[in-house]
Amino acid sequence: MICSYPGCFFQRPDGKYCVVFADLNNLAAFGDDFDHALSNAVDLLARYIYNLKAKNAELPEPSDVRTLKPNINDEYTRAFFQTVNVDIEEYAKYYYFSKTETVISLPRWLEEFARNEKIDLSALAEKYLMQIYNEKNR
Repeated sequence: MICSYPGCFFQRPDGKYCVVFADLNNLAAFGDDFDHALSNAVDLLARYIYNLKAKNAELPEPSDVRTLKPNINDEYTRAFFQTVNVDIEEYAKYYYFSKTETVISLPRWLEEFARNEKIDLSALAEKYLMQIYNEKNR
C-alpha cells in the first residue's frame, strides 16, 4: 500500500531543511540537506502510518498538494510543497519483519553453557531488548 502525503519543505539560511506534514498533526522531520530531509521524512511517514494501521486507526485524508501554499517567515529562505510517498508494506517487511545479524561477545564458557543448554541467544537478546525498548517508550 503506497501512502502519499504533502510535506512542506522549509529551507533555512544554513541550507538545512525541515519537512512538516500538516495533515498528520504537523509531524516534522529534519535534515542537513534536501536528500537527508526527504529520507527522514519518508522514514517518519512510514513509521507513523504503520503505527496508525497497527492500531486500526483511520488514516487522515491527504490534502491536494496543488491547493497548498507554504507559510514562510524570516526563519527560512524558501518553502515548497512536495508529495512524499512510501510503500508501507515494503517498509514494514524491511524494518519490522526482516532479521539482521549482530555479533555479540561473550566469555567462551558462557557461550558453551548456552549451547549445551540449547539457549537461543538471538531470541534471548531480542526478548530482553524489546523489554527495555517497551519500558523506555511507554
